[in-house]
Amino acid sequence: MIDSETAQQILANTLEYWRKEAATEEFRKQASGKEIGHRIADLVEEKTTELLSNHLVTRRQYTASGKKMDRSMGDIWVYSSGLYNPVNVKAGEAGKKGQPNMVSLKKLLRALLLRHIDSYYLLIVKMILKDDIRVSVYLVDMLDYLDFVTFDSGPGQIMLKERQFYERMEDEPTDRDVARFDQSASGVKPAQLTLDEKIDKLFVMLTDGDRRLIMNREKVSAALARMRKAHDEGKGEQGEQMDQAELHLQ
Repeated sequence: MIDSETAQQILANTLEYWRKEAATEEFRKQASGKEIGHRIADLVEEKTTELLSNHLVTRRQYTASGKKMDRSMGDIWVYSSGLYNPVNVKAGEAGKKGQPNMVSLKKLLRALLLRHIDSYYLLIVKMILKDDIRVSVYLVDMLDYLDFVTFDSGPGQIMLKERQFYERMEDEPTDRDVARFDQSASGVKPAQLTLDEKIDKLFVMLTDGDRRLIMNREKVSAALARMRKAHDEGKGEQGEQMDQAELHLQ
């Protein structure tokens, strides 16, 4: 786990850096136009992990052969409480709600069951990109906020339900910068679960996701079977004639 002192240092450094960086002309140029969130995501991840590595004891994950791992669980691993803790840096524009990918559920479960980790942190940098730029920074152990994530067994990713999450965190303010660690401004903390209870909740998500995936694939297969039947039955009338009417090409 990341202790409170280290967490506050992460928040303070991140907020201070992006409060200044977001006001620069160079950043404003990058954060203009369409798809702002996607455009700044990689930049914020790169700059934030570099920032943390300059102020804290950190590591990056490598393969056994010594190559930097492209799909590490953590963008950076921060040392605290006797462990290196995975931290996933996410960035976006305040007010935009979606379901961004967090981490592979199976990869997370393996790491927990092998006792490699006991937490999984999200460091979220959200910005209000108007004339007066504002920055909100959140640091949370995702395992404490499993009620605010969903799982799609197709890609295998846990995804953050942003609308519910930010409502729980009292959303980003529009008139001030903010940094929060594992609690809302009102001081209400998430339910305290044991690590085994968190693993149990993850297994419930995995089982339910696999069940829904099987059901959806069966529906798709059944629909295609019906289409094939209609196709075969219509051969006598239409032969091999093509029909692109439903493509709505213009």
